[in-house]
Amino acid sequence: MGTDDVDGARGRFESALRALSGRRLATVDYWDVHNFGPEPALWNYGDWHHAIMGVELGTGLGPVTVTWTDTFYPYGVEVLFEPIEHRLALGNEGPERVGPDCEGMRAWASCLGSPIRHAECHWERLRIGPGRRADGSVTGPAYSIDVPVAVRLDFPTTAVWLVAGTPQFPDARGAFIPADEIMVVFSPEKMRDLGFEDTTFLRTPD
Repeated sequence: MGTDDVDGARGRFESALRALSGRRLATVDYWDVHNFGPEPALWNYGDWHHAIMGVELGTGLGPVTVTWTDTFYPYGVEVLFEPIEHRLALGNEGPERVGPDCEGMRAWASCLGSPIRHAECHWERLRIGPGRRADGSVTGPAYSIDVPVAVRLDFPTTAVWLVAGTPQFPDARGAFIPADEIMVVFSPEKMRDLGFEDTTFLRTPD
């Protein structure tokens, strides 16, 4: 992706974040690959939820999908004003809604019916390369790229973070970031566990 393309994509991303302000949250849906097991898919871990393929937020102005894409890099968070089904190959054995259920919605309780007051993104600069062939010879120079790895949504009384990350099980105190899954985080303490240190990005509404 050239410099102009990156600048244009970043501008569109920031514009999408600004357009979230004022949207009133009505519903929340998490999506994962099809569950073939006898037990329900696991996604509720208390102060964070594992949405895997993405989150669809139902608002009074239409659906908002927060998922991971390759807009800037193979893995990075993205905000789209469309149903998540538009991004998935559905079918009898395709991706499906996995949550949240009534218990899991408690984490979202103070957000439902409330407007998004502000949305903020955390960007990380990744150093890529240089590329190498099988014989070890270099195929191109190293370069750096800024990647959106997390979005914070501010509601009147709380904040929610959506992170392009894969939890490091079994204890999941850390995560691989960026990655091809979405984690929904409800506390700045958990965000610090994931390696985020920017106090401004970790703030919650006064």
